[in-house]
Amino acid sequence: MPKTGLTDMAALMGEAVEAVAAGQAMGLALLKAEMEALTHVMPGDAPEETEAEAAQRRLGEEAAQEDGFDNMPV
Repeated sequence: MPKTGLTDMAALMGEAVEAVAAGQAMGLALLKAEMEALTHVMPGDAPEETEAEAAQRRLGEEAAQEDGFDNMPV
């Protein structure tokens, strides 16, 4: 009889470990999805962007920023 109790307890512990592992995997999958979504929102170097395109983009961004500063009173 005690052997059945131990077997049941071991089965419950096995299910608990599987549930914890599944919860961690789900949490990591959610984190990965969030990080991938942020890569589309955050500015940065695009892998398909050439150096010439990146330089042109930076020049445009700097020009827009300077235009904003030129309108400031002295």
